[in-house]
Amino acid sequence: MSEMNMYKRIIVVVSVALFTLLALLAAIITDLNDRDFPQAIGSESRLNLSFNESGYSITEAFSKLEELDTRLDLGLVKIAPDLASDGDGEIFVTLNDEGLPEEFTWFNGDKAGKIVGKDRLANSYPDGLYLVTGNTSRLNEFVDILKDAGVEVSRRDASILDSLVFVVKERGFTTVILASIALISSLVLFWLSVRARGRALRVLGGSPIGRIQMQDLTEFGVALLVSAGTVAIVAAIYVGIFHGWMYVSTFLEVLISLQVVVIAISILAALIMSATTWPSAVMFATRQPAVKNLRSVAIVIRVLTFVLVVATAAPAWSAYKHSSAKATEMAQWKRLADQVSIVFETDIGEMDQMEPMIGEMVKDAESIEAVALSYTYTKEMRPSVDFGRYSAVSFVNQRWLDLVTTGAKKPIVTPVSHHNISEELFQEIQEEIDILEREGQPKNLIEQLQFLQPVEGSRLPVAQGGGGQSLHFGDDILFAVVPSLYDTFNDSTLTSMISSNNIVFTGVTATKQLLERHSLDVHALRDRGIKSELEVIYIAEEGILQAQFAVYLVWLQNLSLIALAVAFGVATAISALITATLRAKRDFPLRLAGRSWMRILQSRVVKELLVGIILVIIVIMIQRPNAIEIVLVTAAYGLLIVPLSHFVAARWCFNGVSRRRI
Repeated sequence: MSEMNMYKRIIVVVSVALFTLLALLAAIITDLNDRDFPQAIGSESRLNLSFNESGYSITEAFSKLEELDTRLDLGLVKIAPDLASDGDGEIFVTLNDEGLPEEFTWFNGDKAGKIVGKDRLANSYPDGLYLVTGNTSRLNEFVDILKDAGVEVSRRDASILDSLVFVVKERGFTTVILASIALISSLVLFWLSVRARGRALRVLGGSPIGRIQMQDLTEFGVALLVSAGTVAIVAAIYVGIFHGWMYVSTFLEVLISLQVVVIAISILAALIMSATTWPSAVMFATRQPAVKNLRSVAIVIRVLTFVLVVATAAPAWSAYKHSSAKATEMAQWKRLADQVSIVFETDIGEMDQMEPMIGEMVKDAESIEAVALSYTYTKEMRPSVDFGRYSAVSFVNQRWLDLVTTGAKKPIVTPVSHHNISEELFQEIQEEIDILEREGQPKNLIEQLQFLQPVEGSRLPVAQGGGGQSLHFGDDILFAVVPSLYDTFNDSTLTSMISSNNIVFTGVTATKQLLERHSLDVHALRDRGIKSELEVIYIAEEGILQAQFAVYLVWLQNLSLIALAVAFGVATAISALITATLRAKRDFPLRLAGRSWMRILQSRVVKELLVGIILVIIVIMIQRPNAIEIVLVTAAYGLLIVPLSHFVAARWCFNGVSRRRI
């Protein structure tokens, strides 16, 4: 009985590790849910609004939202990046004074959320995410009104089930689920192995099969329930003390749901494994060890877990590199936090009237170094052109380079001679200049361009032509530095580049003053009979938010890989223990005779290492990963765990036999 209690304690300890992993996953899901629906301000729904097809101007859109918010008591709060922070925070802007606190706490305990007044939206798009912190009973009416006006509306309500579904769809989270299944399968194997002898004796004694199954599963299930309950209580207390008691109910709802699923899977796995490895008459007649039937199942689980670890290594490393790139992109967006674009709400006829004034405005902005250009086309955009060693060409001015290299302690760009540029690419640049240049400029304008490229190890951002909302990073970009925007490009080109965010200006106030000086503000345009509007908008908001979310998801994916590696280690150790139990009567006399553990374990370890190497080769041939070194390092970890697990398990069984516990 004491021996069986020891095995139960092993089950409890290992399952505590499993449920702790699930508690971590539950905390992540709770955090994700709180990020989407901050519980501290009572958010129960969120809306994603797009006014592109509505016909509303920016001012009209905000006015409509404020009016509906007041009338329907919705408590709308717009999410925007905190441009005054380090680029990794958000602020929440109320459309009306709803009595919300100036700050609130998050589940993750990071920086407090800031709530500010609607003045912060003076230079923002109305498009984006809005939280509903007030009454949601008339939210459908709000959605219908906006849709009737041509606004694209996407609604999401707070739902733990939706968060779980979202998690399951993410590959990084899926590895945690797979790790949990692998670990619980190994636990089932271990439990059946330690119960195998007693079960065989009960079968010989004539006990009903149903009673034997029920007794084994009940004891196993009770051990899991004890572990699950202990982890749930401890984790709930931890969440309440360190994160806030308001989150405990959500956290427990997620954790218990995960625990129920895992326990149900474990019981089902136990039933299937028990049925397929039931003691047979042949086994009794030949006096084979009771756990022998479990050996093949143990091998399958260990192989599958090893393959999962190796196959996940390359994607996880790629995700880590992607995370680093996103962090770099977020830092670059932060450097552009005070840069603004000018949004045109006009028709083509009125645009033609404004182009000369826009050209003069750009000339004025250049004189005070308040305008930056980045207009880029990649080799994918011009497939017929030989780019040579470059992946893209970007027309920039010195102001753009100054913005994206701020804080660099040493030069990160180096000059490039015309002769080092492929003839086709140089000709393409020449033709581009000929099309876009201002009339009256000398024909040798291309000779005034300065060509640069990033130094080795540097990756610089550029804005893609036709839409500068996203940054393209590269270490093989050819920069064509124009001496002057106004002198190089005609007014139509400058206007087009401004409308596509390829030309940006510094500062909201300074840009508004530029518009006023060149009669492009609303009042001056109305005096000219022009109904159009030019709005000044921050360019960095959406880029910062997208980079934040990408970094967070990639971090979770790497955390999941670590969890899977831990699960593989535990599964391998338990599987090795099953093998050692089967071989205990063989290993014991060999060890007593003085044979070393290396010689005793040599055959089984070498065989498994060879199988592992073959599996690694198969995974590499199928995946063809770029970071093959990471796959090999991960495989080395797995192959190291195998002999170590066998050594520890064999010694443990040797001690058990010597004490007559096995």
